[in-house]
Amino acid sequence: MPTSRFVSSLRRDSIRTFFDASPTARLLRSDNAPLILDFLQRVFKSGELISIDQGELRIRLSGYQEEIHETEPSLLVGPPERYLTQWSDAGWLQRFLESASIEPQFQLTRYAEEAIQFVDAAVTRSSNLVGTESRLRLVIDTLEDIVRGASANPDRRLEYLREQRILIDTEIQAIESGKSVHVYRPAQIRERFQTAVDLLRALQSDFRAVEERFQLIAREVQLRQASGNDSRGRILGHALDSEDLLKQQDEGISFFAFVAFLFSPNQQAILRKNIEEIQQLAALADQHESLSRVRRMVPSLLAEAEKVMRTTARLSGTLRRLLDARAAAHRVRLANVLRDIRQHAIRLRGTAESQSIQLSVDSEAEIGCPMARTFWVPPQDFDQLQLTQQVIDPRHAQAMAFAFARLKRLDLRMLREHIREATLLGQNETLANLLNRWPLAGGVVELLGYLQIAHDDSHHIDPTHTDRINILQPRGRSSVLQVSIPRIVFYPKASSREMATKPR
Repeated sequence: MPTSRFVSSLRRDSIRTFFDASPTARLLRSDNAPLILDFLQRVFKSGELISIDQGELRIRLSGYQEEIHETEPSLLVGPPERYLTQWSDAGWLQRFLESASIEPQFQLTRYAEEAIQFVDAAVTRSSNLVGTESRLRLVIDTLEDIVRGASANPDRRLEYLREQRILIDTEIQAIESGKSVHVYRPAQIRERFQTAVDLLRALQSDFRAVEERFQLIAREVQLRQASGNDSRGRILGHALDSEDLLKQQDEGISFFAFVAFLFSPNQQAILRKNIEEIQQLAALADQHESLSRVRRMVPSLLAEAEKVMRTTARLSGTLRRLLDARAAAHRVRLANVLRDIRQHAIRLRGTAESQSIQLSVDSEAEIGCPMARTFWVPPQDFDQLQLTQQVIDPRHAQAMAFAFARLKRLDLRMLREHIREATLLGQNETLANLLNRWPLAGGVVELLGYLQIAHDDSHHIDPTHTDRINILQPRGRSSVLQVSIPRIVFYPKASSREMATKPR
């Protein structure tokens, strides 16, 4: 068979295997693929969430089903729990437990990331600017950087540096002589900006693949540890060799270099400064969604990297438990009991089927301790009340219903978004200054929401200073209510349970 035909046959087999076995292809070919992708995009990508609690995700899916049933009542008619289980079994959602959470968490898998990225690129291709010139420039610069970085010849490196110095000196002389400065046209600015945003979207989708590699190593170590067939030294050697192999692979080398670059304070400062200047460009004034994504770039990437690093921390915890001598003794004892059970089962394999086999396990040992007995307490005495029939006043009930309907919902997520926007560039912000930008719309209840967030998210509450807050009274009252509160200072990176699952 010619080589070209052999290569073509291999490619056909690879494509057929992808469509038959890949969760990405199964998601794209699913009957409810538009609804599933729209819901996952809305919750995880548009909401800037890395992971979400099971209860919160179930509530959001239930609300999404109600929205769909207004126009298409025959779609997604099952309970939300069933769909979450199906999507997890299909490999589109990953269900896991965090040490700081009381309920399971969900996050996208790399297969769901690939499907969302593919559909998003196909849908927005007609509306987005196709940056041919900027992409060609990026390709040329990348190829030039490869050639320069791969060469160990000092003469070639010096030649390149001298050429760059000549170009820089020529530009400096032109500017000093009063010549016009060459700047990008608005179309070139928008084209290059769109290319950067597309690369950022792809970058945020690549973390799941790296994280799944670490999780695979952790699962292999736990399985070999639970089997009891290997010694601690062999399991530990396998785990360390696997971790070293991952760090030596291309993905591992790239990820750890990315972490070192991103966590550098100097690089963060330069990146934040460039993002701030980009937001002031008039050519990008109408790019609201892309500017918002770039503005959240640093917190989002930091949160993604921290999520992967927590996975590596769990792997380290597994290794520490593996080195615990007491835990090793328990595993050896358990392995011996299982071996004895298997040996008894083998000896009884040839016995008659009518013979009954019984196994008794004493799992509740009675231990007496005199200090465990509680003190005597008198029995509870309940008052005897004469029950009377309750009569409901319809006018009072209607008045209470109207009062309840007039209540405004306290949106803590929106308040946290205001705090994050105010502290996005790394500076502290007082509550008084924040309210000048976003006045209170919910009255005293919204002010109490800010106070609760300051307490829960570990912001600074200074009781030695007070601030006066003006609150507009409800409609029908012309007066302004003044409230004195302790000075609240919001920090850029305060930690809270809710914000621990999203970029901060």
